[in-house]
Amino acid sequence: MRKIIKGTEPVSLTRWKRANNTATYRDLPNEESRSIRTVCISEQFGLCAYCCQSINVDAAHNEHVQAQDKTPARTLDFTNIVASCENRHHCGHGRKTQPLKLTPFMDECETELKFYLSGLVVGETARAQTAIEALNLGHTEESNRGLIGRRKALVDALIYRAGVLPDELPQIEDKELLDLILDDLLVPKGQKLEPFSPVLVNVIRQIPA
Repeated sequence: MRKIIKGTEPVSLTRWKRANNTATYRDLPNEESRSIRTVCISEQFGLCAYCCQSINVDAAHNEHVQAQDKTPARTLDFTNIVASCENRHHCGHGRKTQPLKLTPFMDECETELKFYLSGLVVGETARAQTAIEALNLGHTEESNRGLIGRRKALVDALIYRAGVLPDELPQIEDKELLDLILDDLLVPKGQKLEPFSPVLVNVIRQIPA
């Protein structure tokens, strides 16, 4: 995960809510639902809120971090909505309505999940491990082999692009080189981040200074 900083909801959504003050998310027209998703994807720099793969407005859905059935008063609360990928086995669809005690709105989402170059992820805390399992982010090969494989392949590609072999990365002692790689990963290009780049950021930050 990468921390998401929520901004202002779409103006059209604000107007629609004023004109339909007893409505819920289920009443929302498709164009308003799409406007929410468009802004969320922009805030997330083109990445899924949970797994950090690349998404677009036609290949994502509006995900309520606090599930609609658990918090019906927040179904139209823009600060409770993120964009999630459309994979049926993980992230928003995989989680369904399981509660999350660690969310992408928290600073800790970037530190309590520990990623490995193998593509696996583990939780450093109980709430992180619960979130990983609820979202099926790949804590074992058996749990989500597909996501683990895609994550490893794209992270390896990012490492190669930096002129480093994946096996060499954990042994790099040149802090300036690591900082340069981090800078490249953290800066959006064309308002987008590279798919799974927050995973490699997480791995690099684990390397002893």
